[in-house]
Amino acid sequence: MQVNLGSSMSTTLKISLIGAIVLILLVPLLMLGGLMQERVQLREQAYEKVAGGWGGKVTVGGPMLVIPTQYQVVENSVAKNHREAVYVLPLQLDVSVAAKQEREPRYVGIYQVPVFIADFKLTASFDLGAQLPQIAARYPDRTILWQQATLRVPVAQLRSLRQLSGARFNDEQLSFSPISGQTQYTGLETPVSLENGNAQGVRNFALQLKLAGSRELSVMPLGSTTQVRIQSDWPHPSFQGAFLPTQRSIGPQGFDANWQVLELNRNYGQVFAEAELEPGALLDSSMGVALHQTIDVYQRGERAIKYAVLFIALTFLTFFAWEHMSRLCLHPLQYLLVGLALSIFYLLLIALSEHVSFLLAYWSAAAALVALIGIYLAGALRARWRGAIAATAMALIYGILYALVLSEDYALLMGAIVLFAILGAVMIVTRHVDWYSLASPTDEAA
Repeated sequence: MQVNLGSSMSTTLKISLIGAIVLILLVPLLMLGGLMQERVQLREQAYEKVAGGWGGKVTVGGPMLVIPTQYQVVENSVAKNHREAVYVLPLQLDVSVAAKQEREPRYVGIYQVPVFIADFKLTASFDLGAQLPQIAARYPDRTILWQQATLRVPVAQLRSLRQLSGARFNDEQLSFSPISGQTQYTGLETPVSLENGNAQGVRNFALQLKLAGSRELSVMPLGSTTQVRIQSDWPHPSFQGAFLPTQRSIGPQGFDANWQVLELNRNYGQVFAEAELEPGALLDSSMGVALHQTIDVYQRGERAIKYAVLFIALTFLTFFAWEHMSRLCLHPLQYLLVGLALSIFYLLLIALSEHVSFLLAYWSAAAALVALIGIYLAGALRARWRGAIAATAMALIYGILYALVLSEDYALLMGAIVLFAILGAVMIVTRHVDWYSLASPTDEAA
């Protein structure tokens, strides 16, 4: 009884030491997580640098008539004049966008940033006969400064503008300049003549823009009825914004998407004063597409690290069961060395994937790890065939991990099933093992 008790305490102690080693290995894994975040931040800085020189997120809105108004406010028995702009949005807005990816991406160090050139064609119509009288009826206490009216086109990041042409308002040819003054948006503006508010009928607007950008492309639905069509040769679009496309087709040659938005779908109307416009309302209503990169090495590396502790723990559990069933003995230091090798795999994966394809990086790191563990265990277990079996098992495990990393929609489901299957296999194989009796030969061998 004393021998069994001492043996059981030895087995318990070894299990405790293995558990402590797993906890110790959390330190390098946490450091790898921090390294991953640092690399992601460096990549974001690369995107920002390219956006500063080439062009970033492209957002374009339809034309807006901006009409200044003047009214008096009595403060401390003194009448003071105040000015406020009234916005009139178009009755119909049609936007056609053709975005073409540049053949050569921009590089900042080792980071690759895809960029594009987008051609915008904007056509709109204003029903001035109905809309302008609404202003006089809605703001009867104001003096409407018709002759100071301007036409504005919101454009984010004017530095990305490459070409402007075909700007017309009915028969009037327009010449734009950057918007001056404090506004919620940046863009272009030009003075227009509204004939003292006596204009009747429909006036048409047309404009063509060429913009350079990266990552995202959006349109503000400023028409009472807005129709948007975006075409691009980018094969992996990620539609986003306040509205999703009503129709879309995606293929290896690119995508074609269409949107239709009504005035009733937005939280602002067709005529409003500047103070009535909530901050960010125009931008919040924008819709468009992000040029999604499916091969995100950092996202896949982070997904692999999430399974690291479980794979290390299951590997140690398998070694422990194999050790006692085969009457062999592995020192806790050997467990630690194997665990460090398993942790370094993820560092190799991250470092290699920044320079070569993720497929090549993963299997190069996995092959190096499998070879190292196979050679090490062949010597530690004093048999080449045992090392070969361990290497084969590790290759199978990392093949499963690769499938988990690649799967975006079913990663959690696959991971849960695989881990449950591995743990279940170990439990079933060792269900008849008497750990108390197996501990004594191990101690004698030691």
